[in-house]
Amino acid sequence: MTERRRRRVEIALGLIWVIDGALQYQPYMFSKEFFAGLLGMANMGLPGLLSRADYNVSTLLATHPAAWNAVFATLQVAIGAGLLWGRGRVGVVARSLSVLWGIGVWLIGEGAGALFMGGTSLLTGAPGAALLYSVVTVSIWPVKPGTARARAVQMSGLGGWVLAWTGGALLELQAVNHATGVPGAQIRNGAAGEPWVFAALDRLVGQALAGSGAVIAAGLGLVAVGVGIGAIWRASRPLALGAGVIVAALLGVVGQNLGGVFTGQGTDPGTAPLLILMAVTLWPARTVPAGTAPPRNVPTRTVPIPRVAAPAQAQSVPAAVSPGRRSRSCPRPAATVSV
Repeated sequence: MTERRRRRVEIALGLIWVIDGALQYQPYMFSKEFFAGLLGMANMGLPGLLSRADYNVSTLLATHPAAWNAVFATLQVAIGAGLLWGRGRVGVVARSLSVLWGIGVWLIGEGAGALFMGGTSLLTGAPGAALLYSVVTVSIWPVKPGTARARAVQMSGLGGWVLAWTGGALLELQAVNHATGVPGAQIRNGAAGEPWVFAALDRLVGQALAGSGAVIAAGLGLVAVGVGIGAIWRASRPLALGAGVIVAALLGVVGQNLGGVFTGQGTDPGTAPLLILMAVTLWPARTVPAGTAPPRNVPTRTVPIPRVAAPAQAQSVPAAVSPGRRSRSCPRPAATVSV
C-alpha cells in the first residue's frame, strides 16, 4: 500500500470517528436509558467473565450518565481529529487510542459484537463495527516498506478481512438465521424510527424475502466464504474485494440502515464503511513493467542540456605588412605568429 493511499484511508477513518463523536452528543445519549438499554442488550449471552464486567461498567456509567457520555463523545472526536492530523506524536496517540477504544467498545458496548447472541449475522452487523475500527487502524499503521513490520501490518489487514467474512458465513449456520421468516422479519423490524425512505425500503425488501430464510442464509454464507477466501490469492483478490464492497454496501443500507444514525439513537454508521476501507487497504497496487513508457496523463519535463562554449581560436597576425597596403587575411598566410 502506498503512503498516499494509507494517508487517505487514515483521513477517512478519522472522519468516521468524528461522526461517531457527533452522534454521541445526541440528547438521548446523555440519559440513563441509553446506557441501561445499550449495555443491557450487549450483556445477553456473554460468558461469565465478560458478563460481570459488562454489568459492573453499566452500573458505574448509570450513576452519572451525562458526564460519562460527554467524556466518551469528546474522546471519539479527539481520536478522529488526531487521525486527520496524523503527524508526529499526535498521530501515534490517535492511532493507539483508536485501536484500544475500538476493542473496549466492542467487548463492553457491543457485547463482543453480539457474537454470543442467537440471530446475529452479517445482516445485523456482525462481527461488530467497533472491532473493525481497530483492524483498519492496525492495517494503516505507518511502517517502513519491505520490513518485517510492514509484512505483519499487511497480514493483519488480510487476516481481519478473511476472518470477518468467513466468520460471518459460519454464523449463517445457526438454526435461527436460516429459519423461514427470520431474515425478512429482521429487515422489516429495522424500519422502526427510520426516515420514510429507509422504512419503505426495509418493508419492501423484508416482504419480498419473507419465507426465504434458508435461501438467504445459504446464499449469503456462500458469498461470504468466497469474498473472504478469495482475497488470499493475489489473482482473485480484486474480484473478492469488489464483491465484498458491494455486499457490504447492500447490507449496510438494507440490513443495518447505516447503523440507525437517523433515528436519534445510532452510535455509528455500521460495518459497511469499515469493510469498504479494509478493501481499499488490501487492493493490489498497480505495477508498471520495467522499460515501459510512463502513462500519458503523467506530465514529463524536458531538461535542457547546457551548451559548452567552443575554445577560442588563436588569432593570426601577419609577420609583415607592406607599407601603404591594408592588412587583411590571406587565404594562404605566409609566416604568422600566434598571440
